[in-house]
Amino acid sequence: MRQKFESRLIFGVLLWIGIFAFAVILLRNTVSSTPRASRMLLDYVTKQRRLIEVEFPVQVVLSRGTPVFSSDPTQINPIGVVSSLAGSESNFKGAARTERASILLYGNAPRLSEGDFANYHSAPDNTEWVLKTMLPDEKRQEISALIASAYQENQREILDAFRPILNESIATASQIIREELNVAFEKRGSQLEELGARYRKELIEEKIVPLVKSEIVPIVQLESEPLVGEIGQEIWGEVSVFGFGWRYIYDKTPLPDRKLTEREFSRFADQKAIPIIMSHMDEIIEVQKRVIRKVAKNPKIKASLTESFQSVLKDAETQALLTEIFEDVLINNERLKLALEKQWQSPAAQRAISLANERLEPTINEIGVSLFGSPNGEITPEFARVVRHRILHKDSRWLTIETQGMVDSIEVQPKSIPGHIFTEDSSIPYAATRGEK
Repeated sequence: MRQKFESRLIFGVLLWIGIFAFAVILLRNTVSSTPRASRMLLDYVTKQRRLIEVEFPVQVVLSRGTPVFSSDPTQINPIGVVSSLAGSESNFKGAARTERASILLYGNAPRLSEGDFANYHSAPDNTEWVLKTMLPDEKRQEISALIASAYQENQREILDAFRPILNESIATASQIIREELNVAFEKRGSQLEELGARYRKELIEEKIVPLVKSEIVPIVQLESEPLVGEIGQEIWGEVSVFGFGWRYIYDKTPLPDRKLTEREFSRFADQKAIPIIMSHMDEIIEVQKRVIRKVAKNPKIKASLTESFQSVLKDAETQALLTEIFEDVLINNERLKLALEKQWQSPAAQRAISLANERLEPTINEIGVSLFGSPNGEITPEFARVVRHRILHKDSRWLTIETQGMVDSIEVQPKSIPGHIFTEDSSIPYAATRGEK
């Protein structure tokens, strides 16, 4: 009986050894065809797990179960989890700030050596991160192409439908805004006068007038004197000194008919002076252009005008007054709101909106699928990442192990490695694979 039991025991042990050997051989053969998944499973089963300490230069937020990944950005390969935090109880489940943590490395984790380190990653909790995650470069290009295609295909029909409503809305809004601006200016007339008086003194009299005298007048004189002298010589050549002289003397006598000098000057201006000036009009315009160009290029004039303009914009009283006017005319203008609502609730506007919805609905659906995924299928990785991080509060933190390369199998592995703080980067794919437990 005993011999029979021993035979059965030996047979059972041999059977289990055979089954295990067959399974190992099968796994090794499978590795050649599906290397990644099979190798991970084989390593997980056959290799030993191990603990390693990570020490960071500053405190970081970690929790038990924070995932650890390999550093290869082309593969999302979990190789361990944070098993405990320094200074925390063994059953502590929440997140805490710490400088040291223990990592449980799986069997598929690479062998470590001196010089290897861990990177600490954290996903930002703000709208900018959501936008960057949902709209990476390739996604923006895809959506831009969809919008451009839809616009190219339907632009004429949609614009023709909306053009009358837009024109009426702009005309109505412009009229109301002009009227309300007049009301706002009248209501604040005393403030505007006080502000204008202050600017006349501080800007016009103290800055602009001296600037004109010192910089602009010399430019005008330099450019215009030759032409003015030429025109003056031509006009003086047409002046009749005798004719003006006897009329002036006659006007000074007590005779009844006077104003002969005034009439002679008017005749001379109409018949002689003005034609001479008009004959030089092209030259006068050219002088004006040269003056404007020189004034515009003058560094002192540009600096003074810029400073004056900025001082007006930065003035607290001016800002407060402009803000009040802006709020009255645009933001709190019930008359403007009612007028625009009436325009966009009209039958014509509703028909235009329905037409646009009908034409653009397929494109909008495509954009929705591109951003969020198909209603009948899986959601997109980008949207999954946002949902997990912002709604489920997962994937906030993770670690990656940076190795220096091949390690000799007989080399003693370090018991601890340093930790570095990695710059926040929403493009890193690791956070989309696994959340913290």
